[in-house]
Order: sequence, then C-alpha cells, then structure tokens
Amino acid sequence: MKEKSDTTAKNTVKRAHSFKTNPRFRLSFINENTFNEVWTVKMSQRKVVLALILLLSAIGCMVATLIIFTPIRTLLPGYLKESQRQENIFNSMRIDSLSTEVSIHNAYISNLERILNDRIEEVSPTHYNDTISPAPTDSLIGATSAEKQFVRQFEEREKFNLNVLSPIAAEGVTFFTPVNGATIMSPDNDRPAEITLIVPRNAPVSSIYNGSVVDCYYTIGQGYTYIIQHPNGFMSKYSGLGSAFADKGQHVDTGSAIGLTGNSANSTQNLVTFELWNKGTRLNPREYIPF
Repeated sequence: MKEKSDTTAKNTVKRAHSFKTNPRFRLSFINENTFNEVWTVKMSQRKVVLALILLLSAIGCMVATLIIFTPIRTLLPGYLKESQRQENIFNSMRIDSLSTEVSIHNAYISNLERILNDRIEEVSPTHYNDTISPAPTDSLIGATSAEKQFVRQFEEREKFNLNVLSPIAAEGVTFFTPVNGATIMSPDNDRPAEITLIVPRNAPVSSIYNGSVVDCYYTIGQGYTYIIQHPNGFMSKYSGLGSAFADKGQHVDTGSAIGLTGNSANSTQNLVTFELWNKGTRLNPREYIPF
C-alpha cells in the first residue's frame, strides 16, 4: 500500500513539472514622475516574430519601390544594355552642343539688338573655347621597353630633320582661322608659305592659338603687324591690320581678337598677309588651317 502511494505521488510530481507556460513579453511606458504605467503592450513570442517579419517585409517593399520607380535603378550593374548606354552618352553630348548653340544664338541676337538700337560698343577681345588641346597620353597602357627604345632611336635619327618636326609638333593641335569670311588670293608660286587674304572691312583678326605677342609695330602702307609665339615652337605673323588691340608681351588665347582689318570701301584693298613658322621652318598655312 505504501509503495502504491509513493508511485502515485511521483506521477503527480511529474505531471506538475510537465506543464510549461509560453514566454510572453510586455512593453510598458512608465511616467517617470509618478511611476504609473501610461501604456502597455503585451505580446507573445509568436507575435514578436511576426511583427519583425512584417517590419522587414515593409522595409524590403520600400527599397524595391524606390529602386523600380526612380532613376536609381540605372546605377545597378548590368541594368542598361550597351546600346542604351551609348544612346545616353550621345544624348548628353547633344544637350551640351545644343546649349552651346543656344548661347551663340543669344549672343548674336543681343549684338543685333544693339546694332538696331544704335548702341554699338567698342570691340573687345573675344575668347573662343572651341579649341582642342593636345591629347594626353594614356596612363593605363604603359609603354614597353622595346617601344621606349624604338622612340629613342627614332628621335635621335630624326631630331635634325626639319621636315618632320612641324607635323609632329602639330599633332593634336587645332588652329583657329585668323579672319572669318576671308578668301585667299591666287597663290604665289615663289612664296607658297605666305598667303594673302581678302578680308571684309572692320573684321576682327584672331590669334590662331594661345601664345604671347613678341612684337607689334606699324608701317606706312602696310598697317599694323603682329608676331605671336605659340607652344610647340610655332610662330604666326599677321600683317595689314587697320587697328591693334593687344600690346607687346601680352598673353592671348586661341581665338582672341588682336585687331581689326582695314576700313577701305573697296574690299579688294583690305588685305591681310599671314605666315606660319615652326622652329625656324616656314610652313604652308593651308596645310594646317582651314581657310
């Protein structure tokens, strides 16, 4: 009988320990002054997990919506095709060109308005930014030892050859036209390197490239003469100007006006002579400048 009662007590203890309560959580907001509970949220473990899942899902939906419906998606790798990227680059270049054209037309309209309203101002040197500078070397592809040795041998062999110095120095350089709207007189066979331009009246004469004015003088019958030293050993000479803007020793930019042509009523008498030199060698300007 005693053994039976002991067995019954053990079973009762086991059944009592087998019951376990689920963990529950409570979030309470307490007034710091009165220590009273202002607001209480009771949640079980299952509700906590469910709330975290819903929160993460909401954040994922927001991120996906932001990527899909905004231009951020174009920043993702592999989103755009190669043709679409080329089209975007072409459109951006077209926009830049259109903005430049708009500014040029606005300047033209402004000048035309001043002329019609008889508000002509003094001509000032004009700077043009549509120049091409020498292209830098590609730093991503280094020259091999064989290439460097070949370049050294070529330079040693050709450094005293004046016929190849000028084309090499002119690579990557674009010269500006001295006078817009000018025409070339019939070339002289004896002096092909000196060209004479028939120019309009009071037209600006511009520097073909950036440089410094090394000499400026006036002679009777020929007008003002400018000699400008440019980089890479180039030198340009302008003769027959009716008025002068730049002074000796002044730095000029590409396309900057250095003076005006003559104001003769007969356009055939408004002549400007132009010469181009490189390291003591006289060049044919028509091979380097589009007239």
